[in-house]
Amino acid sequence: MSPLVGVLLLVFVTVIWGSTFAVIKETIQTVPVPILLAVRFSFAALILLWVKPERKTLLPGLILGLLSFAGYATQTIGMLTTSASKAAFITGLSVILTPIVGAIWLRQRIPGRVWFAAILALVGLGLMTLNPNEGLVVGDLWVLGTALAYALYIVYLGEIAAHHKPIVLTSLQIIVVAVLGWSWAIPDLHVLKSLSVSAISALLYLALFATALVLWLQALAQRVVPAYVAALIFALEPVFAAIFSYFMLGEMLTVQGWFGGALVVAAMILGGLGSAQRT
Repeated sequence: MSPLVGVLLLVFVTVIWGSTFAVIKETIQTVPVPILLAVRFSFAALILLWVKPERKTLLPGLILGLLSFAGYATQTIGMLTTSASKAAFITGLSVILTPIVGAIWLRQRIPGRVWFAAILALVGLGLMTLNPNEGLVVGDLWVLGTALAYALYIVYLGEIAAHHKPIVLTSLQIIVVAVLGWSWAIPDLHVLKSLSVSAISALLYLALFATALVLWLQALAQRVVPAYVAALIFALEPVFAAIFSYFMLGEMLTVQGWFGGALVVAAMILGGLGSAQRT
């Protein structure tokens, strides 16, 4: 695969991710978070049952699964109280955290540009959350946890992707998330009897396209696309999410919120360019 194809695949992945914020926000109105995660990842696991596990990939798959579960769980919990579009911008802070986590992990110096990007992102986040019309809610803090989990995921995947088959990594981490999801969902199992057709359709979309397909494409693409380039591409996610949230949910950020979101996106791009200087 050429780097160009890898970049295009990651753009496609980002579009799918952007759509999931509106879908999840709508679905969790009737489906408990643990059930959503358990069913979503179980459907995805069933699709990949044909994949034969490899011993050398077991530990990396487990680690990616734990990071995935942390990211998906905190994000979905956060969206119970925050808007889909705002959650997307906050999740996008993972782009700022990625070079910082990578520098700490790889013991490299963090460029001043990355620190400036982090400050810019915090200002943007403040404009989105600390205003009378929107306000800071507990869900925003949960989604901050998502950003950290995703940053760890991106850096770790960038380190090990070239040494493992993408489809095997994808299958193993999905199984891990499914198992953890069902363990968490035990108190809510009675809800399964009353799932609506629209809820099942949403879960199938999240499983087929937003889980199995995109995780495989991401693992495939990051074999040829550096982590800092992937982080730059992922900066588009909140933009796509805001578009989907407007058309599907009627969500609209205030002028102050949009300005804050623009600062966050600018910080993502600046932070990614900052990390590029080290490679």
